[in-house]
Amino acid sequence: MLRVSVLAPTIRSCLVRPVRSRTLIHHLKPLVGPQRLYVRFNSSNQSPPPSNEDVKSTNEPQPKPGRPKNLFNDLKRLIKLAKPETKVLAAALLCLVTTSSVSMSLPLFIGKIIDTTKAPLEDAATEITILGLPEYQFYTSLLVLFGIGASANFGRMYLLRSAGERLVARLRSRVFSKILSQDSYFFDLGPSKNGMKTGDLISRISSDTQIIARTMSGNISDGARALISGVVGLSMMSYVSWQLTLCMSLIFPPLIIMSTFYGRRIKSLSRQIQENLGGMTKVAEEKFNAIKTIQSFGQQKRVVHEFNQEVRKIFTTSTHEGFLSGIYYGGNGLLGNVTMVGLLVVGTKLIASGDISIGDLSSFMMYAVYTGSSVFGLGNFYTELMKGLGASERVFELMDSKPSITTSLGRKIKDIHGDIVFRDVKFHYPSRPDSPIFGNKPLNLTIKKGEHVCFVGPSGSGKSTISQLLLRFYDPIEGSVIVNGYNIKDMNLTHFRQQVGYVQQDPVLFSGTIEENIRFGKLDCTAADINEALEIANAYNFIQAFPAKLDTIVGPSSSARLSGGQKQRLSIARTLIKRPEILVLDEATSALDTSSEEIVMRNLMAVAGERQFTMISIAHRLSTIRNSERVIVLAGDGQIVEDGSFDELYNNPDSELNKLLKTYRE
Repeated sequence: MLRVSVLAPTIRSCLVRPVRSRTLIHHLKPLVGPQRLYVRFNSSNQSPPPSNEDVKSTNEPQPKPGRPKNLFNDLKRLIKLAKPETKVLAAALLCLVTTSSVSMSLPLFIGKIIDTTKAPLEDAATEITILGLPEYQFYTSLLVLFGIGASANFGRMYLLRSAGERLVARLRSRVFSKILSQDSYFFDLGPSKNGMKTGDLISRISSDTQIIARTMSGNISDGARALISGVVGLSMMSYVSWQLTLCMSLIFPPLIIMSTFYGRRIKSLSRQIQENLGGMTKVAEEKFNAIKTIQSFGQQKRVVHEFNQEVRKIFTTSTHEGFLSGIYYGGNGLLGNVTMVGLLVVGTKLIASGDISIGDLSSFMMYAVYTGSSVFGLGNFYTELMKGLGASERVFELMDSKPSITTSLGRKIKDIHGDIVFRDVKFHYPSRPDSPIFGNKPLNLTIKKGEHVCFVGPSGSGKSTISQLLLRFYDPIEGSVIVNGYNIKDMNLTHFRQQVGYVQQDPVLFSGTIEENIRFGKLDCTAADINEALEIANAYNFIQAFPAKLDTIVGPSSSARLSGGQKQRLSIARTLIKRPEILVLDEATSALDTSSEEIVMRNLMAVAGERQFTMISIAHRLSTIRNSERVIVLAGDGQIVEDGSFDELYNNPDSELNKLLKTYRE
């Protein structure tokens, strides 16, 4: 199952997308409309020095406010989604007109056929004709007409289905691309400020987009067919008997009132059902990913109860929708039956008075059924349209959510290999505004070019936050982060991150082969590049032990279960293959045994010396800390309490580093 919120940092920090995703996007590219971004910025080659606004800005980035709810605007956007399929939909509409014309001509033909039963009684010598044609020619023409109608119906169904599938593919691709462009504020808070969970995102991509596509293809077809049938039916009914048509029209006002009320209520319920489905998917996805933890605690019943609560929400809302549907369709059926009886009563009196024939009444009753069905069809069209608008609100909410941190704008700095400066930085996470990370004092820190720095401190002291700010997953509340003299806010973030390597404590491997996972860092890497990266990460030997070697399938759903240490080594190799100028290791070797960690760190130090990149480590283990040139110790409130070489701090028995290492050993 897709884990967007977990994968987002990995995807954004790497160079390119994996081979399989790249192939998918390649096929969907023609379906995705161009997206234009306009920006105004200084075009000079040199970045201006950080301004006071950069350093002292108190405006915390937030997701842009949600879109206003407007039924007409949503409807216009739905129509705009279908614009690329205009020609196909026009052809489908032509087929629809053809098949509807054939269907609506049937009652007239049946009425005329019924009236021929009187001909032998009146004049047996006269040849029977129907609509001026001999019987043989009439029935032959009727069969040909039915064949044309069947062919047109086939064309309508095929064209609408293909248009709907292209629409949903295009919409899903756009929504998925939009999600990947969001920043961390989106996943922490979301448009509703309650956070955006993976399950809800999956529900919007899969279920909501399908409802929208159905609304814009099949439902529009049904609505158009109902409209055509209704107009033609009323016209033919008026042609047969204006008196009966007047009686029939009495049913329209109550039907319109009922459909309007029902459709508006269904729109609200549809959105609520989709939100509840998203909540259920979120719970299921979370529990499936934690299945071993659940089983180890023996909490299956509790988790099932939690899931059942989400199911009950869907059940309650859906049964309420069923209750309203029962009232609506039951009322429609009652009105239809009463109307049909009334038409028969009036019609028999008109036959007795000689105003219409039996065939005319038969034709009229069939047209009445068709017209009544079309009126109900228009009601259903309105109802389904409201469901589509309810789903579109959730999808458009995603598409209208603009990230506060844009990755594609700014200067492309070719060389970021320089000093890293955190200047007067204050920060708190969006979901915890009352918990400043670095205490009441701003963070001021300089990391020299090519230096190997290790951050040490208790949990929650802000070690990982420093790496998050460096990669600009978040912006400081105040202050600035400067790399090689450039404020990272002025940089093209995608280009910047391509030059930064980031390895997390819990690395993510995508479904695919080991080679595909390594190439995620750099698609055009050679086999020699892959082997070199695997050797540095001490991963080459265990991969060679697999029967399929680099072609071994890994990932969340694979049968090849890798240990935590193996995953970490593959993640290190994937990062090294992009040859970063800055390498950030966030507890990247925590799952390795001491011997393997020594090999990996020794190799990394050798490569860092050769390639002259800056390396930032976050660690708790002594074996990692002692390989660093410089150790920075953070207190529990995020303040820097010590900063020096490992030997200097380690040889001082009263140092904060030794106190911290003592707590680790205990």
